[in-house]
Amino acid sequence: MTDKPAQPQPESGAAGRAAAAPGIGGSGAAPASEGAGSGAAGHGPAAVSGRRAHRKDSGRSGLRWRKARPAAQPPADTGSVTPAPAASPGAAAGEPTGARPSNVDEAEASAGSSSAAAKPSTTGEPSTTAASGRTEGTAPVPLATPSGSTAAGSQPAASGAGSAKPGHHGGTAPASADTAAGKPAARKPTARKPKERKPAARNPDGSKPAVRPADGRRSAWGIAAGVGLLAVAGAAAAAGSVWDIEGAAAEVPAVSAAVAAGNFTGVCPEPLRLLDSTADETDPQFSPVSESARSRARAVVFSDLGGVLPGSRLAELGARNPLVTIAKSSGDSSTAVRGSSDDGQTKLLAGVVSGQALTEPTVLSVEPIGGQQALAGAAMTYQAGDGDLRGLAAANCTAPANDFWLLGAATTVGATAVLDLHNPTQTPSTINLELVGAGGRIQAAGTRGLLLAPGESRAIVLGGLAAKQESLAVHVRTSGGPVSGTIQQSFLRGLAPGGVELLTPTADAAVEQVVTGVQIQGGKPAGSRAQTGGGSAKPALAVAVPGRQDARLQIQVFGKDGEARLPGGGALTAAAGTVTEVPLDALPAGTYSIRIASDVSVVAAARVSRTAGKDTPPDFAWSPAAGRLGSEHLAVVPGGTASRLVFGAPAGDATVKLVPVDRDGKPGKEQVIHVPGGSTVAVDPKAGGADPAAVVVSASGEPVYGAQVLTGADRADVSVLPVPPGVQGRQSVPVYLGY
Repeated sequence: MTDKPAQPQPESGAAGRAAAAPGIGGSGAAPASEGAGSGAAGHGPAAVSGRRAHRKDSGRSGLRWRKARPAAQPPADTGSVTPAPAASPGAAAGEPTGARPSNVDEAEASAGSSSAAAKPSTTGEPSTTAASGRTEGTAPVPLATPSGSTAAGSQPAASGAGSAKPGHHGGTAPASADTAAGKPAARKPTARKPKERKPAARNPDGSKPAVRPADGRRSAWGIAAGVGLLAVAGAAAAAGSVWDIEGAAAEVPAVSAAVAAGNFTGVCPEPLRLLDSTADETDPQFSPVSESARSRARAVVFSDLGGVLPGSRLAELGARNPLVTIAKSSGDSSTAVRGSSDDGQTKLLAGVVSGQALTEPTVLSVEPIGGQQALAGAAMTYQAGDGDLRGLAAANCTAPANDFWLLGAATTVGATAVLDLHNPTQTPSTINLELVGAGGRIQAAGTRGLLLAPGESRAIVLGGLAAKQESLAVHVRTSGGPVSGTIQQSFLRGLAPGGVELLTPTADAAVEQVVTGVQIQGGKPAGSRAQTGGGSAKPALAVAVPGRQDARLQIQVFGKDGEARLPGGGALTAAAGTVTEVPLDALPAGTYSIRIASDVSVVAAARVSRTAGKDTPPDFAWSPAAGRLGSEHLAVVPGGTASRLVFGAPAGDATVKLVPVDRDGKPGKEQVIHVPGGSTVAVDPKAGGADPAAVVVSASGEPVYGAQVLTGADRADVSVLPVPPGVQGRQSVPVYLGY
């Protein structure tokens, strides 16, 4: 790139007429082009450092300077005066005076030889250079002293035309050929002073200084340090991936994420069945098959305020044709919710299926209404007065999920536990099971990668995976379609039946759990059962610790009169990865709510038992922990049993509102229940001869929890249904962060 030349100032006198020629070193020499070496007195390659670049533009002669690297001056000879050679005519005309050096070193070497061969001249006579042998011009030039000052008898150049600056070669501006001959130039050339640069360091003889070895050592040390840092970082990353880092003391509970409203789907478990396929071929007098067993479902679906029911039906799992069509589909679930009927009156109705007989797993499907999920629910009951599966079992028809816990299974002698899994979705599901017992986690073949196709069911005998377990927890996790699951649990105490139950999912793992609907019968029957080998029927609280850290538990029990004290004060430690049972048979007779506080996430459920007399085999039930009540929970009340709605408020006072719905789908009068803090309240929804199909439960105030306890009229039947989640809970899904 060529720098723009600056305008030179006019010179006066002889010094102004005679400018220094290119290629001449010393004071008054012009700067050489960029990349050329420094030039000394003389011509040829050594003189290129001061050479000027000429160009013609539109018939005019113009000059441009090229930046030159400064070179060290040869050592001055203080004993003699060396004149500068005169400019050659060819150089003044713009002709090159010698070959351009190929690099800096060649230029410097040539400069040294030319300087040695040049003869000093103190006259205006021509002189011949040893390098080229060419005769120089006769124009006189001022002589320079070794210090750079002008010799006597000569006049200094005008300011700006050729004044030398320290650190640069040649401070004299170049002149054209006409100017050198004494003729006035048509246009004065422009020249730009080169930027002031610090000359490169040189030895006294003009050679380059040797590179210090310290720089190489410094570079080697830098490379070694970088390699060391990379090695340390890689070792730290590898150690973090290999070491098993324990989790925090307090786990993060699952959070809810809102989702768009979709169909409400509730899966009712299949009826209880014996595992022995040859039972039907035995003598009816000794047959374990019950002749009086009945399985029925009751479903309730609410309309909007205008009395319009959403499309809903009750059908067997995987079947195209429904068992019952509650309301036909409108084909448009985004229709706005009506706030009143056509006559302007508020008209809230419910479609009710009082008692549909079941032989297979059954699904209640309800379309959304007005972009919101409809208020609906269903429950199934099993009752039998004979056979090995004698007793009462009930379960809510729950929505499928991808992660849930089931507590209360037993696989000891005489106990049978069957895990039933159902896929009501259109997506295949891959299921993984985790088994946790009193001694820790149980590793078993056949618990990973279980495939369940859409619309299919699968029954797994838990005794084949984990035998001789008095208290077993099952963790179900799925990828793909969500599934529903229950455990069919039954006992034989010798030759006598010991009761049946359907174990349903408990509340998600959390640092606080509340179990309500714990009915303790008390008296001698419970003690006598323990002495005859019926230990699995004793009331107890089961707590499973899913994580890797032991749980410090604080257990509180609340009855109708306040808190009831447990033996030992209720403080204990539960080992990580185990199921711990806490006996409850020391409590007096009554209905209780139990609060479990922990420093790590746990899941919990309580076992209750009941008997109708000395010679009557007992029945048992499990009450799983449930979530806090909010607004519009639909509790279906099964027919043919006695029912008690139980509410517990461990922390403070709460208010519960109950709205019954009869079998015709008409709402009844609202009932308000006050629940004092630290107590449990039981309400009979069938009091006064009422027979509601369901009760709408809404709560306010401090946290309150609810369950429904079902009992038989003249038998030792008992079962517990937790109050299902409300409508708002169905429009969100739990997001698990791990524990």
